[in-house]
Amino acid sequence: MNQPKIEILPLKKGFLRAAAAATHVLVRIVAPAKPTEVVETPRPPLDLALVIDRSGSMGGRPIEAAVESAARIVRGLREDDRVTVIAFDDHIEVVQTLAAVADREALAARIKSIDARGSTNLFGGWEEGVKQLAPFTRKERIARVILLSDGQANQGLLNESEIFAQVAKAAGAGVTTSTVGLGHGFNESLMTGMADAGEGVANFGQTADDLDEAFEEQFAIISNSFLRQVKVSVQGGSDVQARLVGELLEEGAARSRKLGTLPWDASLVAVVELKIGAGAKADALAAVNFEAITKDGEVVRFGPELIGLPETDLRAFSVLPPDTSVAAAVSEALISEKIEAIEALARAGKIAEAKQEFEELLKRSDLTDWAKQKVEYLRNLLAEDAVMAMKEMRYGRSRMLRQTKAAMLRDFDVQFCADAEDAKPIYLQKKVVAGAARKPKAPKGGQPPQA
Repeated sequence: MNQPKIEILPLKKGFLRAAAAATHVLVRIVAPAKPTEVVETPRPPLDLALVIDRSGSMGGRPIEAAVESAARIVRGLREDDRVTVIAFDDHIEVVQTLAAVADREALAARIKSIDARGSTNLFGGWEEGVKQLAPFTRKERIARVILLSDGQANQGLLNESEIFAQVAKAAGAGVTTSTVGLGHGFNESLMTGMADAGEGVANFGQTADDLDEAFEEQFAIISNSFLRQVKVSVQGGSDVQARLVGELLEEGAARSRKLGTLPWDASLVAVVELKIGAGAKADALAAVNFEAITKDGEVVRFGPELIGLPETDLRAFSVLPPDTSVAAAVSEALISEKIEAIEALARAGKIAEAKQEFEELLKRSDLTDWAKQKVEYLRNLLAEDAVMAMKEMRYGRSRMLRQTKAAMLRDFDVQFCADAEDAKPIYLQKKVVAGAARKPKAPKGGQPPQA
């Protein structure tokens, strides 16, 4: 296979031994450009399980968005794709067993007839999706459960840790899981946790139009994937404490992180924070490793790549210029960590303190333009709707950490402009609002609605 490039990019090209402040380094894995002979090769065929929550709490807009989104996915399938559809409340119904779809409109109509009722056996619905896919998993096909739900489980298995363990087990056997949170009060902890454990993607929205972008992005990444299930890990050297910036409150996440799918001609990044003691070795401050799965289902490993920097004295270090692109990536990782702490305050009911923390964030001089707009949006949303603000915080900070990046490093620190994002592949486009379409859709025969 074509080999990816591993890059170790320090914020400053030097370090101070035993300094009070941490040293930051950007590490990234960069896919090669898509070879000419690969351009016309179609993505691997899909085996999809669309698992639709039809419980009573999904009544109204959530069920409407779920069935419309599922119907749109069915209409967009290729002839070599297969789909199964499961609807669940306290009863699990297989609407369509796994098969290629001969009559897409007929299946779409069956999906759109699903209505809200009953309790919520979320795990049972997800489990049936896995059962439909598991016997047919092949390394040349992609098997994925897409769960559309408000996550308000009240029947069957309810313990989140046990659910995550089962989802991770299925992913290890080749059936990954993506989740779509719907409604105002959906359980983002369960839905994001399942997607993370399932090595899939977590999205949320209020309407089918909101979700169109999410699915377009997800399938575009699948169609252009170079490596799947990319994971990064870091280990500090002698007398060096190393961690990955961005998930301060996530237990066990400080030294390894799942980064997702790496498309051709793109990159996945992580920011490493180093606290360097007096006994550190300058040429081996830390080691970075990447692990991934190829399109053929083979596990591949890259590394270790050593982080080494020249030691400087205080005077020399103070005049070392920071790399502006690395500075942008470091800033956004640190901001995502701050947003996580603010989310924790909001969940504890400390809304006033959370608002004040947003005001303090906006005073930072290192905010990128994208991060500033996101923080301003979250601050304003928190004042209007604390419930939705917490969801935006959870999903928005995750995108700051895990979103696919451009292969060109200089693209990291460019000024954010929503209109300019249209020229990029959808999986490289940045969004200020995580839970809504980036641009409103134009009504038929009319002009785009005003944002």
